[in-house]
Amino acid sequence: MNTRQQGEQGERVAEDYLVAQGMALIARNLRYPNGEVDLVMRDGNYTVFVEVKRRFGTRYGTGREAVTLTKRRRICAVALRYLRANGLLGTATRFDVVEIHGEVINHLPNAFPYTPPARGRGFF
Repeated sequence: MNTRQQGEQGERVAEDYLVAQGMALIARNLRYPNGEVDLVMRDGNYTVFVEVKRRFGTRYGTGREAVTLTKRRRICAVALRYLRANGLLGTATRFDVVEIHGEVINHLPNAFPYTPPARGRGFF
C-alpha cells in the first residue's frame, strides 16, 4: 500500500469514527487551489473542518505536531472559501484533528483556532 492509499484509508477510518460519534459527513477531500481539507463534518450546529493524520511510528512526531502553522493557514483558507461559497459565514465553525496511530484513534476537537494567512500572502 503506497502513502496515498494509506492516507485515504486513514481518512475512511476517521470518517467512520466521527460518524459513530454522531457527526455527519458533508464533504471529503475538499480542494481549492490554495489547499485541501480531509473531511468536512456537521456536529450539531458546527461545521467542522477535520485534518486527519495517520502515523505508523513516532519518528516524525505525532499527528497534531504535523499540523504546522502553514498547514493551519491553508486549512483555514479553504474553510473560509467553503463558508463563503455556501452562505455559512458567521456560523459556528471549528477545526479538529484526528490522529490515528495503529488501532488508536485520538479525536482532538477544536484543535486550533482560525488562523488567517500571513500578511501579504493572498490565498485567494
